[in-house]
Formats: sequence, C-alpha cells, structure tokens
Amino acid sequence: METVMKVSDHYRNNIASRFIRPFLGPVLADTELSNRIAEMTERPDSYSLQGYHLDELYGQILAMARFVYQVRTEILPNIRIISNTSSASTPADKVFRDMAVNNFGANLQMLADLVNELYMQTVNFDRINSPNGKTLYRQIQGLSEIGRYLVGN
Repeated sequence: METVMKVSDHYRNNIASRFIRPFLGPVLADTELSNRIAEMTERPDSYSLQGYHLDELYGQILAMARFVYQVRTEILPNIRIISNTSSASTPADKVFRDMAVNNFGANLQMLADLVNELYMQTVNFDRINSPNGKTLYRQIQGLSEIGRYLVGN
C-alpha cells in the first residue's frame, strides 16, 4: 500500500499537475488507460481499507507503464515546444509552468521507477501467495511488456 500511495502522490503532484496535465490530453484520451490510472491515483486510500485484487492492481500497473511509455515517446520530446504555445494567466504561473516542464523528464523517470518498484513488490506477493506456483502475473496478457514500457531511452 505504501508504494501505491507513493505512485499516486507522485503522479498527482508532479505528472498530472495543473501545469502539465493539459499537455497529456493525447495520451489520456484513451478512456480505458485513463480510467485505470484514475483508479490507482485518485482513490488509493479506499483500497487500503478494502484491499486490492491482484488482477485489478496488475491492470493498473500495466496502464501506468503504458502511460509512461506513451508520454515518454509522444509528449516528452516536444513538451518545451508545446508549453511555449500555451499561455499562463500570471507571471507566477509561467514560472511554475516552466519549472514543471523543465523537471518533467526527471519526474517521469521517477514515476517509472516507482511503478517498477510496485510491480516487483506485487509479483513477489503473487509468488508467495500462489498455491502450487500458479501465479496470476503469468496469466495476464501484456505484463511481459512492462519492462520495455518503463525503461528510459
């Protein structure tokens, strides 16, 4: 749960901040991806009471990994150009937006690292709690791509 909270906090504060979120529209237009990310980042405390179902958590981790990959390949290379075309309401907002844009690559890498940490913890939990070695992570399509999604270029 602690790592889910870290992912959630980092995403909300550094990735989907009011200064960066407008640039993420093309990636977040994928409704399924957006919904899975919202499930993880907007209500993490409700899961601490109810607990996670592994299949749901794996789906959220996979969505977050796909998000990192798509943002890294589609948004990050052009974020300075995109940000220069948007207007800030005040000089202070421009400074904060520029700071967010300048730190976005590092913040995206930190998100990738946190998602990888969460994935590894979830796989370890899955292995420990799976009878006869029948782990769930081996049965979920797409999880084999997580490494590729999270490795930075």
